[in-house]
Amino acid sequence: MQPSKKFTILVWACNIVLLLLSLIIIASSYYYTLIPGLTGLDNNFEGATKYSARITQDFLSDYYTFERVIDKEKGIDTEGYYFASTRNLYSIPISDTVLIGASKIDQERSKSEMTFPDISIKKVTVSNSAGKIPVRIASPAISLSKEKFQSLAQKNVLSFILVGIYTFIFFWFLRKFVSGLRTPNFFNETISRYLYICASMVTFAPVLIWGWTSWIRPDLYSAYVFENAKAIEQSSSLPTILLFFGVILLVIAWCFDQGVKLQKEQELTV
Repeated sequence: MQPSKKFTILVWACNIVLLLLSLIIIASSYYYTLIPGLTGLDNNFEGATKYSARITQDFLSDYYTFERVIDKEKGIDTEGYYFASTRNLYSIPISDTVLIGASKIDQERSKSEMTFPDISIKKVTVSNSAGKIPVRIASPAISLSKEKFQSLAQKNVLSFILVGIYTFIFFWFLRKFVSGLRTPNFFNETISRYLYICASMVTFAPVLIWGWTSWIRPDLYSAYVFENAKAIEQSSSLPTILLFFGVILLVIAWCFDQGVKLQKEQELTV
């Protein structure tokens, strides 16, 4: 019996995802070892008369920013390490908002071009000044020591690596399940076990997300009260979606397993 092309495409899709996840895990692991010496943190600025740098690392909606400003003429020599997060947003009254300059893009006159196989991208953006736009929502930056900054950034990358490994394992078993469906005798306990593992991992993922947000992710904002600013309550729909999807997969896996057992009973009866 010729295997379905759909299953073949799914298997290759899983192979591509596994390859990408492997590269991400390797790159993240390498980056994890570099965090204690992030670019710019350990540079020697002796003798510099003017220098300005801002380096921001973005991990899982959390931002770690290093700022260094030197201006000998004005007597400025500052260094700062900050933590900010889009998970901790605050609404600011109109009277207290800052203004930011902006330009409105002319969609009709702007264009992007891409050519293959050279993969050269040409982007033309035409815009008109839109004046000053007020900032309505902000995420205050919490000042950190250098050691705390490096420790939190390293912990966040480690969390990202663990998420990558967890996702890799899920797609590995998903690939084995889909690959098993290509065989003539796919209705067996092994394939049913692969489906159970995939369903259990999806169902358990919301628990891991809750654990990360409750215990691992730094709750630095709880130690501050910001004047004239109100915290915006945010709730992610991802855990609910994963839980719902996981329960459906568990039901499907149970039905699949019951079918395997019925088939065995019929074979024994015959």
